[in-house]
Amino acid sequence: MKYIYDYIHRGSAICAKLASSFILFFISDFSAAQTSLKGTIKDSTSQEALIGVVISVDSTMNTTTDLNGHYKINVSSGTHTVSYSYITYQSKTIKINASGNEMDGNIVLQPISQGLQTTVVSASLYGKNIEEENVSMQVMKGQTLENTGVHEVDEAMDYVPGVSVVDQQVNIRGGSGWTYGAGSRVLILVDGLPELTPDASDVIWDFLPIEQIQQIEVIKGASSVLYGSGALDGVVNVRTAYPTSTPSTTIGFLQGIYANPSIPGAAWWNGMQQPYFNGLSFMHSHKIKQFDLILSGNLYNEQSYEQGTYDQRARISLTTRYRFKHVDGLMVGVKTSYMYQNNATYLGWANDTSGIIKPLDGLSGPNSTIINALFRRLVIDPFINYYTPGGSRITLQARYFLSSNVDYGSNKGSIAQSYYYELQYQKNFKYHITLTAGAVESNDIVNAALYGTRTEYTQAGYLQLEKKIGDRLTLTGGLRYETAKVDSSIQHSPVVFRAGANYKIAKATYLRASYGEGYRFPSIAEKYISTNVGGINIFPNPSIQPETGYSSEIGINQGIKMGSWMGYADLALFFTQYKQLIDFSFGIWPPADSAGSKTAPKDFHYLGFKSVNVENALVYGADFSYTAAGKILGLPAQLVLGFTPIEPINIDQRDTVNKYESTHPNLSSGQKDSLSKTEILNYRSLFTAKFGFDISYKKLTVGGNVRYNSYMVNMDKIFIGQDPLLYGYEPIPGIAEFRKAHHNGEFIVDAHLSYQTSDAVRVSFIVKNLFNQMYMVRPALLGPPQNFTVQVNIRF
Repeated sequence: MKYIYDYIHRGSAICAKLASSFILFFISDFSAAQTSLKGTIKDSTSQEALIGVVISVDSTMNTTTDLNGHYKINVSSGTHTVSYSYITYQSKTIKINASGNEMDGNIVLQPISQGLQTTVVSASLYGKNIEEENVSMQVMKGQTLENTGVHEVDEAMDYVPGVSVVDQQVNIRGGSGWTYGAGSRVLILVDGLPELTPDASDVIWDFLPIEQIQQIEVIKGASSVLYGSGALDGVVNVRTAYPTSTPSTTIGFLQGIYANPSIPGAAWWNGMQQPYFNGLSFMHSHKIKQFDLILSGNLYNEQSYEQGTYDQRARISLTTRYRFKHVDGLMVGVKTSYMYQNNATYLGWANDTSGIIKPLDGLSGPNSTIINALFRRLVIDPFINYYTPGGSRITLQARYFLSSNVDYGSNKGSIAQSYYYELQYQKNFKYHITLTAGAVESNDIVNAALYGTRTEYTQAGYLQLEKKIGDRLTLTGGLRYETAKVDSSIQHSPVVFRAGANYKIAKATYLRASYGEGYRFPSIAEKYISTNVGGINIFPNPSIQPETGYSSEIGINQGIKMGSWMGYADLALFFTQYKQLIDFSFGIWPPADSAGSKTAPKDFHYLGFKSVNVENALVYGADFSYTAAGKILGLPAQLVLGFTPIEPINIDQRDTVNKYESTHPNLSSGQKDSLSKTEILNYRSLFTAKFGFDISYKKLTVGGNVRYNSYMVNMDKIFIGQDPLLYGYEPIPGIAEFRKAHHNGEFIVDAHLSYQTSDAVRVSFIVKNLFNQMYMVRPALLGPPQNFTVQVNIRF
């Protein structure tokens, strides 16, 4: 094994060196030209120079503006189409007739205030209109987060069509179920850097700087070529803002309160202080000559509706960037965040009636499921960006990630550290070709009572090419290879591949198709965790294998104009298949005897959770969304709606059912229907729908959001008393009864109202779960009851 590791290690190092040499080789520009088009691009309102605007000639990215908003491109004689695109600004296209002389290319771009045009960077790693991408994407703007009153980014995901969150774990198009904080098939990024913790590969949503968010970009489908392990089902990229030429300060206050649940007797506070939450956030951004500065922070305190649980946290974030005055295109910077958090959570409820928001087995004692913990998080992210005179881009970014936690009850904890480095190069060639290449290295060190001392070392290289053919067709292809060594065990990904095409059929009609392969290495927690929570065991599985898969889709994006309304409708048909799918299962896990066989236990010593491989699984379905802006009774309005029907199938179970039905031809239709339901993967809703709207009248804005998740057909049988080894025993009472009473799914309505009292002050009133629906987000955990928030935002 040592020789194999040495071979892979050296081979990866050689690949990294080759990638570096490859990058240096292509830094120079090879374009020959007759006419020089140069100018400055500015904001139409503030006249501020815009950095990083993408300039494309004849539909091929040619260059970007430098730190002073300047650009220069050389074009051959003749007529050309030049387009300019920039995030949160309306794209602009001009025609030029190059005749050999220098041409003036000064341009102003209009900010998007209520517009629909959206520029994204996550799928191609440079700015592009969303309808021109060959994968399905969804975008949520920072203003929407403020309007809806979300406190954490995972709350925002509940408003995105095709996306849901199960106990803080993101699920895109039914690709994930529930794994209780161990592993994720969706990679969470902040400005392109991974946010998954080194040990459990989960995301700490509280840690993300929500007050800095410019927009959130969601890629639906396998994205491992560009982003590696963890992007098997897609990517959520949180993009933060940089300062403008005018200094600004934002301060936000919020105060909220929970109402009594609609189940009689469930309100454990019974005359005591009502559960509440409050918070303070701030952000100051300032551009000082060549230096950019953003300082922000967040304080939050919650005494939860769940008895015995609370959340107290403080976070501070700093972003700096220096733009070199005498070296055009060079900038360096550091981003850092630190969070201190003290909270308590519980595994499950006491019962489904009066104990529905009380912890199983009480507030204290050896079997209590309450976990009191102290968390500390720190990231330090230095980066260097260099835009060459010819428009190439070289990026070196690094990250130090420290995650520390202590469980007060057991006085056990963990310290996980991650060192991450990525070198990325992008260049535009003749014949409308864009190259993106990169090399990645990371080193994780974990010291935890739950896992022991573990190390993980990964290396990867990737390459992507994009080719524009004419004005209508864009082709994309890419590949990636990655190795990982956990302690002495070596894992390697297959060489994963992606391909896609986008064809502009008409002025506002885009047809796309894509195929992408993905993989995910098991997290350290999935492999080695060994613990007990309230008498419920969580078992290790050192032999668990990486999961792989692919996703394919065909989609169409159509612009629609009806009267004063302008919108975009998007429909995608998708198919995703997995091998060795990792599932977090609850059941009986007896150890193997000396002969390797297993026997059913006579007691509950081996009852608990364990991460296991499901041999084969697939998810297919449709994903529709519609975004529009217009007027209702003369009032400006916006709306977004979407629905996603899916079929998540355990292929091995389906084969078992088919064999059984073939040997039992006299089964009734009801029996066949019951058998077919056993094929559905656990913890999935077969149909989800979202709807949101905003209407404005002068300084007043009102809006609402509606989401529907259909009945979760399957979960681990032990939760509902159907495990044959336990003779109907339910370790957590009331789950089966609650499911019977709520078999029509969950229908949740939120509403918000805001008033701009002055140019600087905005006051909002937000109601979540307007009709006080009782719903279960995962086994034995109730979703929040009706709650009210008053929010004040001050900008100056």
